[in-house]
Amino acid sequence: MTLYAIVLGIIVLSLLVVSLARVGKVKTKADYLVAGRSLPTFVLVFTLLSSWIGSGSLLGGAENAYRHGFAALWQGGGGWGGLLVIYFIAPRARHFAQFTIPDLLEARYNQAARLLGVIAVLFAYTAIVSYQLTGGGDILHLIFPTVITADLGKYIIAAFVIVFTAIAGMSSVAYMDVVIGSLATVSMCAALPILAHRAGGWAHITQSLPATHFQVLGDFTLIQGLELFLPTCLLMLGNQAMYQKFFSAKSEKAARNAVVWWIFGTVILESVIVALAVVGSALFPTGEVHDHPREILAYSALHGLNGNAFLSLLGALVIGAIFAKVISTANNFLFSPATNLVNDIFLRYLAPDASNKRILAISRYHIKVIQSRQASS
Repeated sequence: MTLYAIVLGIIVLSLLVVSLARVGKVKTKADYLVAGRSLPTFVLVFTLLSSWIGSGSLLGGAENAYRHGFAALWQGGGGWGGLLVIYFIAPRARHFAQFTIPDLLEARYNQAARLLGVIAVLFAYTAIVSYQLTGGGDILHLIFPTVITADLGKYIIAAFVIVFTAIAGMSSVAYMDVVIGSLATVSMCAALPILAHRAGGWAHITQSLPATHFQVLGDFTLIQGLELFLPTCLLMLGNQAMYQKFFSAKSEKAARNAVVWWIFGTVILESVIVALAVVGSALFPTGEVHDHPREILAYSALHGLNGNAFLSLLGALVIGAIFAKVISTANNFLFSPATNLVNDIFLRYLAPDASNKRILAISRYHIKVIQSRQASS
């Protein structure tokens, strides 16, 4: 466990350094809420990827894959379908250059639409943050079962998210995501062939699992497949965290180019996650993880990547990547409702002439309040 503690400590320290490095660049409302509209394509790709793939994919999607095989990709496929539409939306969103979805709603409709948009985002996004915290707490309990309970782990994750998000706002979130996205992509892609080999090779995996695990619909009906596809597609299309990234882009061209690479990255990483869970179902068909299959990725890293120093380090990096991914998604979905409270309520109705210093203080305060409530729920 010492190795895992060291790796997680290094990851947390690295993220803190990245966040602190951005503080000096945050002086105005635009700097805090949309990174001064300066994010290049490279940063946009990783922050979009990290904000989208969180507990829903790493825990819920992995559990589906453990139970049903590659048909679990119907869940990820909804996001891919939404991305194809977003390719045409991204440049227009950047051209509009606002801060939130309620900004768009008021421009298109009226103030009532803005307020309804704020309410919808607050309810939806705080719920999403809460299950990121729950998932992260479960992962920490799995790694340190005698030291950290699931509830304690939830509060630890909440503390990290508050600090990392509040330090420099969108700039902090975006540049941390470069580190997190790189770590997750490299470590999980490296782990897949090794775990497949330990499971007896692909031929043995296909023989040991039901044939439905490798079919398009698997043991789902078409309706069940669409029940996985449509919610993620609609969430992608209405994802305020995504629009905020487009508002933060350096240019319309950067926003459109980022979507192209985001599509490739999402398809690859979500496919790898599902494949890891399928391999894990062959490697660990019974035991503790069979009763808690949403933990299959972390469990496979703990118990499947060991035997020598290199494999143990890779296992620790995979777990660290899962931990960091949960933090990243929570950061993004916490930052969105906090932005709504500041931009769409405080500045729109209560203090439209507030100074930049006051705006930054209020923004950080709202992040703390929202996260504290979610951690205690």
